[in-house]
Amino acid sequence: MKSWVTPLAIAFAVFAFSSTPRIARADDASVTRATLRNGLRVIAVRDPLAPVAVAMLNYRVGANEQQFAGQAHALEHMMFRGSGTLSQSQLADMAELLGGYWDADTQSEITQYFFMAPSQYLDLVLRMEASRARGLTLSQADWEIERGAIKNEVTADYSDPLTHLFLQVDLAMFAGTPYGNDGLGTLHSFDTQINSPQLRALYDAWYHPNNAIYVIVGDIDPAPTIKLVDKYFGSIPAAKLPPRRPVGLEPLQPQTIRVESDKPYTVVALAYRFPGYRSKDYAAGQILESALSNQRSDLYGLVASGKALQANFQDFDTHPLAGSAAASLVVPVSTTPAQALAMLRSVIAQYRKNGVLPALIEAEKRRAIADAEFKANSIADLGFQWSQAVAVEGLSSPDDILRNIRRVSTGDVDRVLRTYVASQHEIVGIAAPKNAAATSTPAAPQVSNENKPTLLHHDPLPAWAQAAFANVQVPSSTVNPVATTLSNGIRLIVVPQRVSRTVVVRGSIASNEAMQAPAGKDGIADLTAGLLPFGTTTRSRLAMREALDAISAEVSAGTEFSLTALSKNFDRGVQLLADEELHPAFPAPAFDALKAEELGSVQGEIASPEHSADVALNKALFPPGDPAQRFATPQSVGSLTVADVRGYYASVYRPDMTTIVVVGDVEPQSAAAVIGRYFGGWSAGGPKPAVDLPPVANNAAASIEVPDTARIQAQVQLAQVLSVTRTDPDYAALAVANESFGSGGASILFHDVRDVHGLVYDVHTEADFLKRRSTFSVHFECDPSKIEQAQSLIMADLKALATTGLQSDELARGRVALISQVPMRVASFNGIAQQLIHYAESGLPLDQATIDARREIAVTNEQVVAAVNKWLRPNDFVRVILGPAR
Repeated sequence: MKSWVTPLAIAFAVFAFSSTPRIARADDASVTRATLRNGLRVIAVRDPLAPVAVAMLNYRVGANEQQFAGQAHALEHMMFRGSGTLSQSQLADMAELLGGYWDADTQSEITQYFFMAPSQYLDLVLRMEASRARGLTLSQADWEIERGAIKNEVTADYSDPLTHLFLQVDLAMFAGTPYGNDGLGTLHSFDTQINSPQLRALYDAWYHPNNAIYVIVGDIDPAPTIKLVDKYFGSIPAAKLPPRRPVGLEPLQPQTIRVESDKPYTVVALAYRFPGYRSKDYAAGQILESALSNQRSDLYGLVASGKALQANFQDFDTHPLAGSAAASLVVPVSTTPAQALAMLRSVIAQYRKNGVLPALIEAEKRRAIADAEFKANSIADLGFQWSQAVAVEGLSSPDDILRNIRRVSTGDVDRVLRTYVASQHEIVGIAAPKNAAATSTPAAPQVSNENKPTLLHHDPLPAWAQAAFANVQVPSSTVNPVATTLSNGIRLIVVPQRVSRTVVVRGSIASNEAMQAPAGKDGIADLTAGLLPFGTTTRSRLAMREALDAISAEVSAGTEFSLTALSKNFDRGVQLLADEELHPAFPAPAFDALKAEELGSVQGEIASPEHSADVALNKALFPPGDPAQRFATPQSVGSLTVADVRGYYASVYRPDMTTIVVVGDVEPQSAAAVIGRYFGGWSAGGPKPAVDLPPVANNAAASIEVPDTARIQAQVQLAQVLSVTRTDPDYAALAVANESFGSGGASILFHDVRDVHGLVYDVHTEADFLKRRSTFSVHFECDPSKIEQAQSLIMADLKALATTGLQSDELARGRVALISQVPMRVASFNGIAQQLIHYAESGLPLDQATIDARREIAVTNEQVVAAVNKWLRPNDFVRVILGPAR
C-alpha cells in the first residue's frame, strides 16, 4: 500500500463519496473504520480498560518534504501556537484541564499529534484538533518566540551525547536523499532560513484531511465516535497534494563518527542500512534484531560474562524503502572503544558464519505475536500500535504485522543478516567520555529581581469549553482491588481486567540501600539484584531464559520484580518468577564478572559531571551523615564479597516487606492460589527493618556549578527540603499549587519563562512527598547566558504565588487537571499496579486517588497561599548548574 495519496485517489476522495461517512467494520467488532467525504481516514478502537481515550492525528508529511533543516519540526511546534478559532492559551489551558497528556512528534514521513483525556471529554479533544486542521495562525511574531524554544530543544538534544551520536549516524546513513533531511533542525536554519511564510507554505501544501489518518482508541463507542469526527472535520475541504520527493539510495560508504561524552561509560555501535517497511525483508529484519538481542544470544553473552554493561541490536530509524539499525555495546570506561568494537565485530562475524539459532528465531516470533496481545493492556500503547501499523507502515491493521512475522523463516533471517550486516557498508559510532568533571562553589549569584511577574495572558475559554468544565465531579473508580495478606506477610492485591488475555504481576520489596547496607558496602544492592538473573538453585541462566521464551513471558527480579505473561501461562510464569526471585544461586563466576562490571561502571560514574552534580546537591540539601549522602565508590564495590551479597539478600529480601499486585485476566481466588503456591514458603527472620529516610532540618541556600564541556546547554536545578509529609492536611493545597505553578504546558512557569520570554525549552517543578521528609525542585535547561534571567522570573512567580496565590482560572486549572489525571493514571495494567504498590508502601488506603481528588477539588486560594507560605522558602534554594563554563 502506498504511503501517499495519488491525484486519482484525491479525486475519488473528493467526488466519489456520499455526504455521510462510509464505515467499514473490521473483523473485530471493537474496531470501526471510516473514510469521510473529504478523504480523512478514521479508525476507532474500543478498549474499556479505563474511562480514557487517546486520539492520534497522523499527517502523512514530515522531514522528507521540507525545504530547510527542521522546517517540519518547526511547523509541529507552531501547531500549538493557536488558530483562528482557538488561541494558544485556550488550546494549552484546555489540554491541561484534560489532564496534560498532549504532545506531537515529527518523523520523516509523518507528523503525529496526540491527546489523551478522560473519554467524557472526547468531544472537546476533537474540536480542539479540528481547530488546528484549518486556519492555523502561524504569525511571524509567534515564530519569533517559538524559535527560542525550539533552539533550546536542539541544543538540549545535541548536549546529550547518545542522541547526538545517533542523529549524526542517521544523517550519514541517508545523506543526499529525503531520508537524510535533518528533521531536528539547526540553530542556523532556525535563525536565518525558516520564517512564517515558509511554515505557511508547508502547512498549506500538506495539512489536509485527505493526507491524514485519525486513530482514536479507548473507552469509546466507535460508531458515534466516527460521527463526532465527521461533525468537526467533515467540512474541512480536501486539496490536491504536491508530488513527493523521490528517494534514490546509493551504496552506503563506511565511515566513523565520534562524539565526546559526559556519560560514565563508553558506547560503540556498528550501524547498517536495513530493510524498509515496504521490503519483503522487513519482518525478517525485525526478528533478526530481536533474536540477536535475546538474552540467550552471543551478543547478550558479552553482558553475562561481564564484558559489557548493555548489548543489543535494534533499529533507530525506518522509512518505506530503507531503515537504519545498529549493534551496540555499552562498556565501562576501562574498556577502550577499540576493544569494544573488536568484541562486537567478533560476535557479528560468528553469526554471519554460522547463522542464527532456529530456536531463537522461533522464540522471537512467538514473543512478537504475544507482544501484540500485551498492547491492549495500555490505551496509549494500543493507539500507538494502530498508528504505527496504518499511518507509518501503510498497513491495514496491526494484524498485518503479525501475518508477516508468522511467515518469517530461519532462511529469511540468515539471508537478511548476510545481506545487510556487511562491514563494507558499515558506519561506526563511538561516544566516549573525556572524564572532565570538577565542581566549583562560587558565591551566591546576585539574581536581579523582577518587580512583578510577567502579566500572563490567558484568554477566557470558549463557552462550549466552559460548559464542559462547569461542574467537574470526582470520577468513580474503575479499579476494584481485592486485597489479602498471606501468612508470611506478603500483601497481595488482585485487580481483574478482561481487555486482553494477559496478566501482569508487579512486586515491590520495601527497601533502601542507604538505610540497610552495612558501612562501606555501598553498591551492594545493584550487585545483588544484578546476580538474580544468573541462575537459580535448580536452573542455569540459559535454562531460565529458555523456559521463559517457551511461554513468551518476561520476568525481572530484584527488590522491584515483575512478570508479563499470557493468562494461559500465568501459573508457569509465576513459578519461574518465584524461582528467580527466591532461589538465586549467586554463582561465583557471575559474581566475579558482575563485580568487575560494576566496579568499572562506578569508576566511570564518579568521574562524570552528572554524578558530581548529584553529590553536590545532596551535600547541600542534607546534613552530614544523612543516608542520602551515601554513594557507591570503587572502594566500597571493590570490598564486596559473595558472602556480603548473600547476607544483604537474606536481610533485605523479606516477604513481610513485600507487596504483590496482579492485574489482568485472572480471578482473585485463582491469583491468590498461584501466588501462595510459589511465594507462600518464603520466610523472614527478625524484626522488620527501617527503610524510610529520617526527617531532616531545612537546608540553607547554596549555589554550585559543575563544569560539563560536552554540553551545549546548562541544566539547572533549584531544590529545597520540605518538612511537610505525604499525609499532612496541606498536601491537597500544595498539589493544586504545584499543578498550576509548574506542571504542564499551561503552567505559570511554562507560560512565563518559555512562551512569553523564550528562555528555555522546558521548565517544570517536581514535588516529592514522602513519609518523613519531602523535597521541592524546579528544573530547566537553557543557554548559560540566560540562567540568571530565567531564575529571576521563576523566583518572581514563586513569590507571587506565596503572596497572592492563584487567580481564579489558575486555581480551576490546577483542580480540574488533577481530577482529569485520576483515570489516566490507571489507563494501563502497569499504571494500575504502580499506583496500588505506591499506596500500599506509603501506608495509604488503596482508594487514595479518590480521597485526594475529593480534597483537591475543594481547595481554595486561601488554602494555597497558607500552605505555600508555610512550607516553601523562596530564599533557601540550592542551585546546581551542570553545563559549559559561563
